[in-house]
Amino acid sequence: MNRKNRVVFLLGAGRSGTTLLYKILSIHPSVSYLSNYQMRFPKWPSLAYLHHILNQFPELKRKSWFKEQGNAYFNEGRRWLHSIVPTPYEGESVYASCGIPRTPAVDYLLQPQSSGCLQNRFDRIRQMSHGQVLLTKRTANNRRIPILKQIFPDAKYIHLVRDGRAVAYSLLRVAWWNDHILYWAGKTPQQMIAAGFNPLELAARNWIEDMQTLEQGIALIPSSQLLEVRYDDLLQDPCGQLQQILDFMEVKTQADETFWEIIESLQIAPKQEKWVRNWTESELNLVLALQKDALRRWGFITTDE
Repeated sequence: MNRKNRVVFLLGAGRSGTTLLYKILSIHPSVSYLSNYQMRFPKWPSLAYLHHILNQFPELKRKSWFKEQGNAYFNEGRRWLHSIVPTPYEGESVYASCGIPRTPAVDYLLQPQSSGCLQNRFDRIRQMSHGQVLLTKRTANNRRIPILKQIFPDAKYIHLVRDGRAVAYSLLRVAWWNDHILYWAGKTPQQMIAAGFNPLELAARNWIEDMQTLEQGIALIPSSQLLEVRYDDLLQDPCGQLQQILDFMEVKTQADETFWEIIESLQIAPKQEKWVRNWTESELNLVLALQKDALRRWGFITTDE
């Protein structure tokens, strides 16, 4: 990996477990990340030195980044003390501050100043936090792969893949979903539901749109720069999968007992997906009518197989 562009992009459809994986990997002291401080002050990369300070207190990461049982997603407000702790964030404001659009137009032309801005900002954040690599997770990056390849030709990509049925079930239960603008529709789910659309249908289709976009972008990435990870495999064998990911990222892990102790404390384990026991037959049929082809293409078993 180019020493000047030690960047790893974490890709995946919304609610595929990317937030969990982003936080888990960022526990490692050699992994830099975009935090709530970069989100608030995108033009001040020097604030990433706070990440280096936090690395001296790994247990504080565990307490402030995760719930007691290891859940990485907070559907409610966090305690004020934890809210000031540097925490991995998507950091869209960093991209925006360099003129990188959320959803690039088909004829979008990357400007040299935007490219240089993001390169310098990412590298400065990595240096200030004393990291070997910078890991960034942003759902909009699913749509920006062609641009990211121009800016960071040597970057690596991790694609986390989760069953579309589980994703659809999860989307309907997060606080931000109803007011989130769907890039493929230009409207929020709330607006579309008011116009007569079925909420479950929208959630199921969102996974399809994300995966189609990802498939197009991933086709541009050399195989040596891409690692596909299955969400179910991560839950089944977290330590084995994380070691594989860190090796891919070229992060040295020989003497990181504290990191692995924290991973063990998260109690990551496989569990039956809630859609399996909670959906009615008609709800399952509705989702399968939309997702069946895509599920099969990505290697998931449908009910008639």
